[in-house]
Amino acid sequence: MQSSEECACLDPEQRSEWERRSVGVDETKGRFGEVSLERCARCRRVWLCYFVEYEGFSRSGRWFRAVVSEEEAARVRPETAAELLASKPWHIYGGSYFGHAGKRGVGGEGSVRVDS
Repeated sequence: MQSSEECACLDPEQRSEWERRSVGVDETKGRFGEVSLERCARCRRVWLCYFVEYEGFSRSGRWFRAVVSEEEAARVRPETAAELLASKPWHIYGGSYFGHAGKRGVGGEGSVRVDS
């Protein structure tokens, strides 16, 4: 078993195995973003995941994921997910909107662009 510090789930270019649970759909501002929690099968970290795309716009698909605590995972709601992701010091993001399959990004206001 890998140590949690070197787990593949931390590398945007690596694949990991996940246990996934849907949180729901964020309907804020008509986004209809899919929110889920995923637990890495290797190191057991919990990740908050957000995916959104806008059918009327090509190359609009984007996703974000960040490690969250067990307490944050228990409290998160679809409409609070984007704000929680942005509050994290770093996250992984990708999709056709960004033109790549995944990179590590820095958190903060404006760092999680979920609106069209």
